[in-house]
Amino acid sequence: MNGIKFQRAGLFLYLTSAILLMIYALGFVSNVYIFYAYGGKALVDFYHEMQMVNNNLLWKAIIAVIFALVLFLLQINKYTAGFLTLIITVLIAAVSLFIGIDSIVVLVFSRLEYSALDLSSLNRYIERGTIKYQYSTLTYDLGLAGYILFLLTSIFTSFFVIRNALKRKNK
Repeated sequence: MNGIKFQRAGLFLYLTSAILLMIYALGFVSNVYIFYAYGGKALVDFYHEMQMVNNNLLWKAIIAVIFALVLFLLQINKYTAGFLTLIITVLIAAVSLFIGIDSIVVLVFSRLEYSALDLSSLNRYIERGTIKYQYSTLTYDLGLAGYILFLLTSIFTSFFVIRNALKRKNK
């Protein structure tokens, strides 16, 4: 497999992971919406905090999708990067690394905060059958997996773009 094929594969993986992150962000707070309606003050505060986290994750995912589209417009899926394309790709890779690492840190702290919540204010509603709620960190774990995948695809794509550009320069 030549370098352009790896570049193309990396770009498609990068776009796919960015789209998955956007879908993830759209459903991020759906697990804790009950906190707003039925929870005590601490749960309502947590819900509002997760809304801010959700907004942050969604914007980062939108930016990542835009970055992938820019890379498609620069046609790195077809050609070896020239100097300007290489600079843009490196900048996108750097911002993507920041997005991924920052999001992982935010999700780890959000998961820890969620794990420390006292859910007893929901018990009377659960016992009456008014609501169904089960404690689960799956939402945070999926996000962590998604952002790790995003980081890996970003590194993979930028590695092959840089490698192929340097190979072309040395010929």
